[in-house]
Amino acid sequence: MSLKTIAMCGLACAAFTVGCGGAPGAMDSVSEGALRATIGPAGGELLGAAGSALEGVRVVIPAGALSAATEITVRPSASAVALPSTATRCGPEFSIEPADLALAQPAEVTLPFDEVTVTANERFDDEVKVWALDGASGKWGQKLQTDGAAGSVTVQLQALTTVAAGVNPPASTDVVHFQLVPNPKFARCLAQYPDDPSRQPAIAVDVVRGDLNDGLFLKAEGMKPGLSFDLFTVEHSSLLADGTADPSFKNFGLAWYQSDVQADDNGVARVQIRTILLDQIFGFDPVVSLPPTGTFEVGFWFNDPRDAAACGFDVTKPTPFNGEHEAGPLAAISLPDATTGLGPLCTKPDTSVSPARCSP
Repeated sequence: MSLKTIAMCGLACAAFTVGCGGAPGAMDSVSEGALRATIGPAGGELLGAAGSALEGVRVVIPAGALSAATEITVRPSASAVALPSTATRCGPEFSIEPADLALAQPAEVTLPFDEVTVTANERFDDEVKVWALDGASGKWGQKLQTDGAAGSVTVQLQALTTVAAGVNPPASTDVVHFQLVPNPKFARCLAQYPDDPSRQPAIAVDVVRGDLNDGLFLKAEGMKPGLSFDLFTVEHSSLLADGTADPSFKNFGLAWYQSDVQADDNGVARVQIRTILLDQIFGFDPVVSLPPTGTFEVGFWFNDPRDAAACGFDVTKPTPFNGEHEAGPLAAISLPDATTGLGPLCTKPDTSVSPARCSP
């Protein structure tokens, strides 16, 4: 046995010193990419070692789940059965054996997942589920999480089986897609390559409709590296539907601070927020007789006024669009609909009145 294997065995044994029960030699080892332990009626735990193929895996067999000492094995797996077409796997697949072993008390199983994959499928960590392979039918069943943390999901299993973390990407009918358009006055200060028309900033937004709230997923590319911005939803856009400046624009109206935005070293910025967004995002203030007012446009402002100074912004006259109320000018914003004049967060316009309003 190599020194590495002995060290891994030591880690495994440390995880099983409480409640393993059963025959002598209950703790086998971690070998050949598998995690093994003999667990009896008192219950026990299997824990994947850091740096191994089983890192992030935790299987807790509670007291009373097993009637006799049983060797439990966890190993990386690759089932020939594909997940349902409505599911996307976001973490490694593992088999927990003996397969189909029924438990008198459900086991608690924690699996790792890749947060980048979750975000790419426009979901949040608490929407990650676990798919469990049913031995009788040969089909995957879905288990909702009972607990979770960054990069991990926990479920309960009544029988041992093959499992994998995954998400259900939103249906296309639940996604509203639009672009933010750079403010023409300050576009050069926003762009990483201001003189290259083929590499101008591209800012895509997807808003996913949810039952209790909505999710916004923004990705910006071609930004000047290191710039920081402040994301707001506002009542009015300063641009017309064709992206040109609105000559009748007066102010942005009601504004809600939603998130900070940070461009990385490659000029890419990503934001994910969850709140009320589609059709029902509004504010009101009876003190100043402001009725319920929707904020259906999305935009972000230069956080530091000096970042826009080279494009003509007067740094002695900052805007209130950051936490210190000393921000720079608008950097990019969504466009209103050419017919209704409403922003893209309104998907149910009521055109029976003029001007059109959003119907919640």
